[in-house]
Amino acid sequence: MKKQRKGGVLQDALSTFGTNAFGAVLALISSFCIMPVLDPGESGLITQNQMVGSALFTLLSFSVNSSMIYYVSRFKLKNVVRSIKRVTVVLTILIAAAGALVVLILRDSYFADTALLYCVCAVAYGVFSFVSNVFLAILRGENKFRVYNMINLMQRVLTTLFALTVFLWPTAAVIVSGSIFILLLSIVIAWRAIRRDVSYAETPPAPENDREVGCGELLRYSLKAHVSNVLTFTNTNVSSIILKGYNGLTDFGVFTKAYTIVQQVWILPDAVSMVIMSRIAAMTKTDDKTKLAMLSCKLVTYVTLICLPILVLLAEIFIPIVFPKYVDCVEPLKILTVGSFFITYAKVLANSIAAYGKPELNIISTAVGVVFNLGLSLLLIPNLLVTGAALATTLSLTAQGLTSIIIFCVYTKTPFYRLLLPTREDLSMAAGLLKRGKRT
Repeated sequence: MKKQRKGGVLQDALSTFGTNAFGAVLALISSFCIMPVLDPGESGLITQNQMVGSALFTLLSFSVNSSMIYYVSRFKLKNVVRSIKRVTVVLTILIAAAGALVVLILRDSYFADTALLYCVCAVAYGVFSFVSNVFLAILRGENKFRVYNMINLMQRVLTTLFALTVFLWPTAAVIVSGSIFILLLSIVIAWRAIRRDVSYAETPPAPENDREVGCGELLRYSLKAHVSNVLTFTNTNVSSIILKGYNGLTDFGVFTKAYTIVQQVWILPDAVSMVIMSRIAAMTKTDDKTKLAMLSCKLVTYVTLICLPILVLLAEIFIPIVFPKYVDCVEPLKILTVGSFFITYAKVLANSIAAYGKPELNIISTAVGVVFNLGLSLLLIPNLLVTGAALATTLSLTAQGLTSIIIFCVYTKTPFYRLLLPTREDLSMAAGLLKRGKRT
């Protein structure tokens, strides 16, 4: 069977952006229109299942999927497949065993009001989330974004369809079991796509990269990336946790809603950074890597700069009409837009730095963000509450973005202005990507 034709950078980025955007719309439909049908206890079971499973996956996968993307992109699957199998088996057993142990230890406390079946489902959700992400990482590493986006879109559509069943069966059981079924289906589709198109047989790696990658090498890279990912997870949630501790659920709900809205602007930088990581990792010339990273960064930040004021305007118009209970989130939303602009730099440049094989450098920028957020939250939230949380978060995002810029410029020896101003070379490269995107 002939190898599936791969799209260009622009086509894959637009496809990923469109998939993520449509998925965000479906998520809003599920959240605002469907879930209120369930009583709070049933909704809590769904949230608990996802939260416990996601925590097991996030903390115990050691971000090995990031390592798989890098090494599959650079060394090709034939040189990494043996290590991927071994690491996946070990970490799957670890996540399952740790999840079972957590349930046993907390059975009479945290899980006291949770049926055993839901506890088992939470552990299963964590296990299958990890395995699914392994296969998706391989697809990303091989630049198979068509299949990758198809799976993501399928997950969003099926999740919404399962959410709609609450109108017929108002119980969490259908949605919880449905989420596990969706992960299993994703694993099967991804596995078949990888088996069907053995891309490494036709696209050999560069001669210097044509060697087998060991488990130790795979894990060393992933552990460096894991520290940054855990810090990012902490930075995302620290202000809201402190705010809830000081003033309860009401202000917590207002702030998290503002944060959720502004995060929708990150769909584009997330999509672009996802697509260019595998491309940059596969490149052998440093100049080519730097050019693609800079061009992607500038395009994303220009679009974000346009979208942010539009988002604020739409929020001021529609939130009082559609969601009057959350009208107080408009002001913190305005504050968060400043940090949301600068964090787009971090999103694109962090993945670019990881693609250079230096994920440990991202620890610096995320650590700076955590320090700013934690310190400013403790200082500002007691007196300013929601406004304080918004200020702390936006300043931390700004600090993280600026730190990422400094790290990238120092590591690649790139003048700062080249990340801000377009050059003739950028315009020529953008035109070339556009032409290739139209032809594919």
